[in-house]
Formats: sequence, structure tokens, C-alpha cells
Amino acid sequence: MFTHFLDLAQAQTALSAAREAGAFIMLNGGYEDAERRIAAFYTEQPPADEEWPICPVKIGWRPQFGSPGHRDILGALMGLGFERERIGDIVMDRECAWLFAEPEMAGYIASNFNGAGRISVKCTIAENVPDLPEPEGRYVRETVASMRLDVLIAAAFSLSRAEAAREIGQGHAYIDQIQTMRTDAAVREGALVSLRGKGRFRMEAVEGETRKGRWTVRLFLFGGKK
Repeated sequence: MFTHFLDLAQAQTALSAAREAGAFIMLNGGYEDAERRIAAFYTEQPPADEEWPICPVKIGWRPQFGSPGHRDILGALMGLGFERERIGDIVMDRECAWLFAEPEMAGYIASNFNGAGRISVKCTIAENVPDLPEPEGRYVRETVASMRLDVLIAAAFSLSRAEAAREIGQGHAYIDQIQTMRTDAAVREGALVSLRGKGRFRMEAVEGETRKGRWTVRLFLFGGKK
């Protein structure tokens, strides 16, 4: 059984429900690192790739006339009158965007979505998941006392340790899309950390220890035009 697209908090609820019911669960948003994902509950065999109700839609435009932003596209899609849960992430490219949607919504969007902001767009349903562009964002280097979750969240989002600990204690933090309420949870290289309402970062590398016993880390902060 499949759900609609879930945000991080809803996905955590789905994981808990699966454990309580003794069922298996998989989450899929159409591409690696998707934030909004569909949950599949099953008892024996996981769903095959072609069974997932996820359809990629290419949203194209003529860049010489301007380019819509992520918010322009999302706002125009919501103006078509369906629920947010029926579509997943929007991934921006230089001359197009990729939208992941439920199949029936993909067809409706392809037929009815023709403008975002002041930019005319054309939608086509893709047969396969495309090679997606690198995510928007920037690399930063930070010097931190440890690899604890609260320390890294404080550094990434310019918070105090107390503010970071409060956010974690309120259930707003996720490591690799799993809710984590331990302030001392270790963040390893390659881990994706999300903080609800603030954003996401990836722990790219631990680059070395300073003479004062602190650590230099390189983080990739997702964001930009999104």
C-alpha cells in the first residue's frame, strides 16, 4: 500500500506505524536525497521500481524570455487546485525544472500547467527519471568542537548550542531523514542533516584537527533560489 508524498515529519510517523504494525516500509521520492517521499508498506516483497506511483514531469521554458524560480513554480502548481501531498520535490535546472508527481496528477499538470509567474512553460511527462542537476547550495568550512548533532546544527544554521539543542529536543532534526532527538548523536561523513524550518546540509568531509583540538569540517548547505 502506498501513501501520498510525505514530508519529513509525516515520513517519521509512517516509519513508526510500520514498526507497530509489524510491516516493512520503503520510502521513495523519485531520486536520491528527495525530501518529500512516498511510503510503501508491505509484508513480503518490496515494490518493484515500476510499481511506485511516481512520475517525473519536465517543466521547460525559453530562457531568453526569463526563468521562473522554485517558488514561482510551486505557487502556480498550487493554483491548479490540488493538494500539496499529490506532488513531491521540484528540482531546478538551468533551462527547465523536474517535478515528481503521482501519475494522475502528472497527466493533469502536463495538460493544464502553462505558466509560472510571468514565464510561459511547457510540461512533458518523462518515461524515466532523468539525470538531475547538482543541487543548489554552497560549501562552507566550519571549525567545531566535535561531531555532535547539536554542535553541527549550531554551526550550519548560525544558532547557539542551546537553540540547537532545543530544536533537536522538539523533534525538528533528522539525520538521513530519520528523526533524531539526541543532541549528542554522531554525524558521520556523507550524512544528510535536516532541521525543520531551517534547511538541510550534508556533512561532506572532516578535513583535520586544529592545534587546539577542534575539527575543521566542510558542509554543503542546500538552498539558494529555492
